[in-house]
Amino acid sequence: MFAAALIVFRESLEAALIIGVMAAATLGIPGRLRWIGGGVLAGMVGAALVASGMEAISNLASGIGQEMFNAAVLTLAVGMLAWHNIWMASHGRELALQARQTARQVQDGMRAGSVIFVVVALAVLREGAETVLFLYGLATGSPDGIRTTLVGAGGGLVAGTLVGALLYLGLLRIP
Repeated sequence: MFAAALIVFRESLEAALIIGVMAAATLGIPGRLRWIGGGVLAGMVGAALVASGMEAISNLASGIGQEMFNAAVLTLAVGMLAWHNIWMASHGRELALQARQTARQVQDGMRAGSVIFVVVALAVLREGAETVLFLYGLATGSPDGIRTTLVGAGGGLVAGTLVGALLYLGLLRIP
């Protein structure tokens, strides 16, 4: 349960950071909440499609293939997480700058507001897909996995969303 909570907390916080930066950077843009909300919804639908695809692939691997599939999923998830951490350590500041520049271009009319939608949707989709990979491995790895994974995931989502909202409010105070 704790592992699921930690995974979902981390991934939802990463998505909330990008959403928060975009929301703070686009503060004066009309319709920005519609673009951001649509992006969140589209990203969640995409992550749900990834989740449904995991079940279909898992059903193809039965018996010993199931354990090999679970190991491959966890290995892929760890690889994605490691790559993401290394990349963010060297490009995190650049990412925030690009978000602000994109928002400025939308505000100046140089880009369509749909860019906000795309940025948010891709961020939520990426973090949702990582979450699906990790949670699938946790849920199938223990006999009581589904229930404890869902309880932990719910707690992690609430905590990640709360911290993300607090960070957004902090971003509004920074000039």
